[in-house]
Amino acid sequence: MNGELITAIAATAVSAVATGYAAMQAHIAKRAARSAEEQVALMRRQIEGEEADRFEARGPQFSIESAHTDESDVNFPRGKLVVKQDSGPPLSSVIVSATGKGVEGMRGAYDSTSESDYRREQGIDIGPMAPHGTHDVYVDLDWDTRDTTIQLKLVCRNEVGDTWHRGVGARVEPLPDEPPSRRRGRTVRG
Repeated sequence: MNGELITAIAATAVSAVATGYAAMQAHIAKRAARSAEEQVALMRRQIEGEEADRFEARGPQFSIESAHTDESDVNFPRGKLVVKQDSGPPLSSVIVSATGKGVEGMRGAYDSTSESDYRREQGIDIGPMAPHGTHDVYVDLDWDTRDTTIQLKLVCRNEVGDTWHRGVGARVEPLPDEPPSRRRGRTVRG
């Protein structure tokens, strides 16, 4: 064999090894790139999750200041709940709906053609609220329901359109009878 042929064979072998090594390096680089893309996607999801958590934490918080069964309407009992916004931004709209055993719906506007004299709504917009503000919410109950737990679902929006979904509930039952000295302004003398 002459020297040129040996050199050509050696060059071909080196070239083949180099090509194989380059292919292996390319495969490793592709796996590393995929792994890096997956890590970036994971970091994005974590950041989005943290942003969502911060958004929720900035949102409104509610409590029920008082709740009882109101039977002043002779047609149907109703739950009267005083909803209080404990914290969060001022809201331009709070839509309230209710669920629970014996719950018929939200008490809507007066309607003389209705069996109950009021429209029953799935949800009512109680309007704007601000921190420490309260609003009376009336929930129509089945004719024979006096004691029940009412769960309120609140869809809250601020002026820029941010929306939060909140829930709050309370047990309603008739108020205890007032002592005779407080009924209708009469004084009991002893």
